[in-house]
Amino acid sequence: MTEHAGADLPSDHDSLMAREIYPGVTLGEVDYSPEEVEWALYQKPLGDAASVIETEFDDDYALAYFGPSRTFTIGFTGDAPVGAITALDETGLPYSTIEDLGFTAAEYQAAASAVGSTVTDALVEADLMPAVLFMVGPDPTEYPGMIVVTVTGPDAASRQAGMAAVGTPSVSAPFAVTVVEGGENITAF
Repeated sequence: MTEHAGADLPSDHDSLMAREIYPGVTLGEVDYSPEEVEWALYQKPLGDAASVIETEFDDDYALAYFGPSRTFTIGFTGDAPVGAITALDETGLPYSTIEDLGFTAAEYQAAASAVGSTVTDALVEADLMPAVLFMVGPDPTEYPGMIVVTVTGPDAASRQAGMAAVGTPSVSAPFAVTVVEGGENITAF
């Protein structure tokens, strides 16, 4: 992992409020909560850069995520393209890169989808659905290439039965799978 130091955000209130967060709109012109200010000054610029990178360098882009304490990590299949680094540097914010992951974001999502199909088949075969459900998706925060399956159900016994039926689905390297117990199923009304 390579750390990249960006410029610190201005510390004076007037400079922050004059910062343009949308075309023609400064932070001082919107009534944002402290959380929304944090998003506008830190997460939005890096998220916008990541979106451009994901689109323009789709054969190179693998993953991106925000971590604790103002950390942002972006990963690439091989070497980070110069244009991608330029887009990140232009934010003036710190970020980290991971290179040589050996997979693209599309391949990561395809692996997660395949795991989802395997989990569905296991729960149907065990006659546990629709009481036991699950969520599946890439989660690079623990390990680049990690896919997390969260089993949900009406009670702990149902969730444990679901986890037993699912086991640990197999997936090809460089991906890995972990299965965790979630809570009750979320029902939309």
